[in-house]
Amino acid sequence: MIGWRRIFSLLVMGLLFGPGTGWSAEATTAPKAEDDVMVQTYRQAISVDPNDVLAHFNLGLALYKLERFDEAQAVLTRCLDLNRADVRAHQQVDGPSDQILGIIYFNHFKDDRKAVDYFGRSLKITPNDADTHYALGMACLRLKAYPDALKSLDLALQNGRTQDAELYFQKALALTELKREPEAIAAYQEALKRKPDYAVALENLALIYHRQGKDDETITTLLRLNKLEPMNFNANYLLGLHYYRKKMYSEMVAAYNRAVAVKPDLSDAHYNLGMAYFYQTRFELAVEELKKAVALNPQDAEAYNLLGQAQAAAVETYLHQGGTYLAQENYADAIAALQKVFTVDANNLKAKELLEDAQRRVREEFAAHMRLGEKFFQENKLEEAYNEFELASRLNPSSPEAQEGRRKAGAQLGQLVSQRMQKAKTAEQLKDFREACVQYASALELRADYAPAKKALAALKQKLKLDAQRFSKTAGQLLEKEQLNEAAVLYKRVLKIIEVTKDDAEQERALAGLTKVNALRAELIGQYLAQGRKLIAGNEAKAKEFFNRVLKLDPQNKTANDFIVKLTGTQSQAKVTDEQIKTTYYRGADFYVNGKIEEAIQEWEKVVALDPENQDAKINIARAKAKLSAIRKLTEGN
Repeated sequence: MIGWRRIFSLLVMGLLFGPGTGWSAEATTAPKAEDDVMVQTYRQAISVDPNDVLAHFNLGLALYKLERFDEAQAVLTRCLDLNRADVRAHQQVDGPSDQILGIIYFNHFKDDRKAVDYFGRSLKITPNDADTHYALGMACLRLKAYPDALKSLDLALQNGRTQDAELYFQKALALTELKREPEAIAAYQEALKRKPDYAVALENLALIYHRQGKDDETITTLLRLNKLEPMNFNANYLLGLHYYRKKMYSEMVAAYNRAVAVKPDLSDAHYNLGMAYFYQTRFELAVEELKKAVALNPQDAEAYNLLGQAQAAAVETYLHQGGTYLAQENYADAIAALQKVFTVDANNLKAKELLEDAQRRVREEFAAHMRLGEKFFQENKLEEAYNEFELASRLNPSSPEAQEGRRKAGAQLGQLVSQRMQKAKTAEQLKDFREACVQYASALELRADYAPAKKALAALKQKLKLDAQRFSKTAGQLLEKEQLNEAAVLYKRVLKIIEVTKDDAEQERALAGLTKVNALRAELIGQYLAQGRKLIAGNEAKAKEFFNRVLKLDPQNKTANDFIVKLTGTQSQAKVTDEQIKTTYYRGADFYVNGKIEEAIQEWEKVVALDPENQDAKINIARAKAKLSAIRKLTEGN
């Protein structure tokens, strides 16, 4: 729980308070080794006239300044009782003596009631002393006598202590305890006018705004505190909560990352950070944080539930990426994506199967392309050699042999540029924009000043940038209408485009949009599940409707599927269709990798029939058809 930090510091007359030394009453006039010249002088005065009130006061004050508080207390107490017939002397020293004794009891002896008594006695003599009113207010605060504390602090203000940020801070504490939060806010603001870097005042002010549910004011105040104390745990934790409420998930991630860096053993901080990553679809990081959350709190059922969802989403995401890259013959990225599956599910059979296919193709095709490249180079067929070395390099980007082959073949020819340009344009037609950019870049590697390649690459990136902006705008409109699946598809298309354009600002907007989609999806799923559970006993048809709404948003939702089975005796159609799409898509990838291109096309066409918005399947079909056409032309040519 986030709590207030209270700091009590009383600096009346600019004096420092610290540990005192031992003292005995009969030693008032006895000199000590630690006595300074002032103390020695006042002791001599008392030895000459033991009834000298002013000498006793001066000795007590001098001992107080030396932080010998026990001795000062004894001398000043004696001073107050000494020679009461000397009215004039007592008129001078009684007020200050009572004040100093109050300070000693407050700071050194921690006896607040005695402190209140002495401060009260002092004020009877000097009723307009602002410092004593302030000191009395502090003692009352510590006694939790909040109305009395507030009265004393106000009197300190009325008597001229108006520029003291600490006074306004203490007043705000009293007002908060009295549940007078608007006045407390005003007092904190007055403290901050006088001391803008007053970190504790900012923190407590933010807590009031937090309790009042004022997100913007809380965030603004905490950001001021964050500039002063970037690693303040309370500030970052509370910032994360309010960023969550404002659906500002990127900012939430940053705040909770700072919070867990300060307190890595707090389960809730890891859970909240994992949830933010989950909504951002950064599933691997979500799994990592949620594992920490359940390790720190093994009884947290909610964390286990979200961890399961994150693991399932991570596996499905990386499997899909791996299958897509395989179909695009982008084996390096396919292998990287599939290996991520094992960080979540070490024994995933589908990932193992696809990974083995990818690694086999890399080994076989790399060796074949290198052999052909060397053969063509020896025959002085430089264009063909360059092609083969380039294909080998794309299979294994870290291979020095492939890089060297490209260099030695490419250094001697220019005719490859037009071929690269044609390949790029073909890729554009197939909407394989990543491949198009690779080919334009390849042309520029051969001729860095080749204007058509520069122009075409710039035009493609500009087109993609405009497409991304258009898709983002449409996705935002769909999100406002709560058409979440459609919005998610468009945001994902934007993120695909950004893999090519490298537009950080647009990527941030797309991620933020997709995060809002996922957060709203989770919120709606929770609402629909609750309504379905509520209706299941009395209105099964209506309950089924709500569970099907859940499945439209999340076809694999276990709770909704379990209720559908209970109500109908069979699995939901949404779940069956979703599983069929995934199975068919991966079967197409298997066929493609193993050279069965016609069968792959048939499988992906089934996917599109089930899911008309499946862009990956559409691109795979176009690419496979182009490859099949090229193979047929080559065969017919032979």
